[in-house]
Formats: sequence, structure tokens, C-alpha cells
Amino acid sequence: MGVSRPVQRRTRLPSRAWKVLLAGLLLRESFSFWTGHPFDFESWVRTGNIVSQGANPYTAFWPPVPGVSFSYLSQNLTPAAYLPFWPWVLGESYRGWELVGGGDRFLLYFILKQPGIFADVASAYLLYRLVERWAANAGSAFAILTFWSFFPYAIIITAIWGQFDSLIVLLLLVLLYARTPIERNVLYGLGIFVKWLTVIFLPFEVFRDPGARRLLVSLALAVPAALTLLVFVAEGWSFQGIGAFSVSQSHGDGGGMNYVYVLTLSSVSAVLSPIPYLYAAGGYLWVPGVVGAGWLAAKWVGEGDSRSELRAMLLVVTVFLLLRWGLYEQYFLYLFSLLALDVVVFHPGRRPFFAFIVGLATVDLLINNDLGLYFLSPISTGLSSFTAMLDNNGSWGVFRTYALLVLALVMTVTLVQLAQAFVRDRLSPRPWLYFVVDWVRSLIHGDRSTPQPPPGPEENGLTPNLR
Repeated sequence: MGVSRPVQRRTRLPSRAWKVLLAGLLLRESFSFWTGHPFDFESWVRTGNIVSQGANPYTAFWPPVPGVSFSYLSQNLTPAAYLPFWPWVLGESYRGWELVGGGDRFLLYFILKQPGIFADVASAYLLYRLVERWAANAGSAFAILTFWSFFPYAIIITAIWGQFDSLIVLLLLVLLYARTPIERNVLYGLGIFVKWLTVIFLPFEVFRDPGARRLLVSLALAVPAALTLLVFVAEGWSFQGIGAFSVSQSHGDGGGMNYVYVLTLSSVSAVLSPIPYLYAAGGYLWVPGVVGAGWLAAKWVGEGDSRSELRAMLLVVTVFLLLRWGLYEQYFLYLFSLLALDVVVFHPGRRPFFAFIVGLATVDLLINNDLGLYFLSPISTGLSSFTAMLDNNGSWGVFRTYALLVLALVMTVTLVQLAQAFVRDRLSPRPWLYFVVDWVRSLIHGDRSTPQPPPGPEENGLTPNLR
């Protein structure tokens, strides 16, 4: 039970699917050249400029680029604080812009967003192929392709914000094709090189393979190390500064969409920060978390068992999101892509929970970014100053702080419930907040008994209807 039946022969992509992919691409491109996050995307611009000049981006914070920068024009910003893949891509993109259109800053913004946009579209294609492979259902495959092509959350993160996490989403989907430890560990290594996130799967990889095959996980560390060395040598950079930025990425900066938001509020941190090592250790709580999740998930997987493979990945990602010291909006792309696949192929009863957590994350995304005003910064260089003033003063600032506080707490409990659903393999989990609403409604109507959820398929002894 749980082994999905692969399609014997991959069919040609129908013309309507190509049309949807093209429409999704054009929709993203329509936002690409005039939107961007005032801090992150501005950092991409400055990093690209520095790298294009042959300089090491890790050695300093960098000033605005005349005629190109659009926010924080009076201060220096951190470079792209990742291993050199992304800084190198930004630098080569900047060089390409100087060759074909130097002087038009909007063309530069367009070029810088292309890797993420094309990875987003490719992810829609791979979701289609995975559903086709596992479910042998063309209608379901087309449905998930259409969903991801027009998924507002993914469009905002990739095409409007300017993040490149869709590259990791694409790699996670490719991992679902991998069948040997060597293939998986090479892909993990590529993921670490692009953006360190796939390191969270290494404990799972160690626990799942017996004996000496566990040593193959060293490939996942050797690949990014070798590629990093290659880029540094090719660019002539010293290794100054990369260690500090790597530590920053591993630890996180606080805030975000889980319980850490509460702990890093100034009023709370003023009370708790004197406790020795509390905040330093809190940033690494995700490490034992993913080790424990990987150990548990390794008990589920079997040869060719796509359902359990996906379940294991979902548990590891969910535990990471729950414990990350700074759960930012872009990280949810990893969960949403895998969970959408799970809902379409294996667990249609999880659709309401999926819709709930997507809605919750979207509301947080919009409130945290001033209902999208943040992303208009490229067309109004003074907008970032205005939004900063808005966030720190007046009724909107107060509302925003407390709304994000409530959303962070709700998201934390929701992620706990989701992790529990994967551990217990619940077919139709109902979001916990719905039970709270039912309880409040019963109090209003005078019935003080706690409403109980209807028995789910697990309680009735039913098994999944795997296609």
C-alpha cells in the first residue's frame, strides 16, 4: 500500500498545457520589470553591480548604484548573503545588461528576475509530470499545472518580490525522480550551493540508507564545497567575509511567521535577552528538529514508494518551518509545492487544510508588506521611506504589529498540527482554528459542550484510495 503506479509511457504535453504555461510566464513577466522588494531586490542590484566589476561581494556592505538603485539611497546594504551561486548569477546578469541595455534600469530588473521566473514555470511543468507519473490522470495533471501557473503566492514571491526560491522548489521536485543515493546526494549538494535549504534533508538521507551507503551523504557536502571553490578561484575572490554571512543564514535574523516573531519583539527581547544563550541557541533549534524528523521519516520510506517519499519530505520541511529563527514568506513555496502534489495525488481530503494554510500565509504576506506597497518601490524611489514611516507610526503601524503577532501564533499552532498530520498520516485533518470557531459559536448559542469533529477515514478504518 502506498506505492503509486507510474505511467508506463510519458505522453506529449497537450497544447492547452503549453498555453497555460505560456500564460503563466507572460503573467509573471508583466510584473517583473517594475516591481521588487525594497531591501532584498535592491540588494540583488548592488550585488550584481559589485560582482560585475570583479569585486568580492562578501567583504563589505555596498552603497547605492547611481542610476539603478531605487531604495535605501542613503545607506549601504548587505550583499546577497548566500554561497556564491546567486551572487555569481547576479553578476553575470548585470554584465549581460550592460552589454545589451545598460542605462535602462527597468530592463535590469527584468533580467535579474528571469532565473526565478523560469524556475517557477518549470516547477509547474514538473508538477504536471509527477502527477501524470503517479496518478495516471491527465485531468489532475492539468489541474496542478494550472494551479501553479496562476498561483498568486508564487507569483508574488518570484515575479513581484524578486526572490529566487523557485530554483529550490524545482530542485525538490527533481528529487522526487531520484532513485539512488548518489542521485539524491548530488541534488542535495546542488541545492545547498544554490541556497543552503536542502541541508535539512541530510539527516533523513543518513537514516534512510543502511551501512556504508550512509557515507554517500558526504557528496552533498563535497558538491557545494567544490563549486564554491571553483567560483572563488574563477572570480579571483578571497574567502574573507563568507563565513560571517554563512553563519547569518544558518542562524536566521528573527521575526517572521512563527513563534519567533513574539520572541524578537523589542518589548519581549528586552526581558528575555539577558538569559544566557537563549537567543543564540534558539537560532539553531531547527537542527535537532530536522534530525528528529529525518529519523522518524526514514522509517516510512521504501523502494519506489512515492507516497512515503513525499510524506517524509513534507514532515522535514514542516518541522523546519516551525523551528526556523526567522520564517520568511518565501520559505512557504517549498511546503506549498509539495503539499499541492500530495493533495492532488494521495490525499484529496487535505485540500481544506491546504487552502487554510495558503490563506493564512497570504494574509501575513500582504500585511507584512503594507498590502503590496513595498513592491512598488522601483517606480517610486521615495516609497521605501514612506512605508518605513507608515510601519513605525500611527494606527497602521500598531495594527500591523499586532496583526502579525496574532498571525504568527496562529501559524505556529497550524504548523504543529500539520506536522502531527504527517506523523499520524491523517487523511483529512481539519484546521484547529475551525474547532475554536465551533466552540465559540456553541457558547454564543448556549451549548457549552465542546463540539467534536466527525470521525475521519482513519477512525472508520478506511485506507487511502491510491490511484
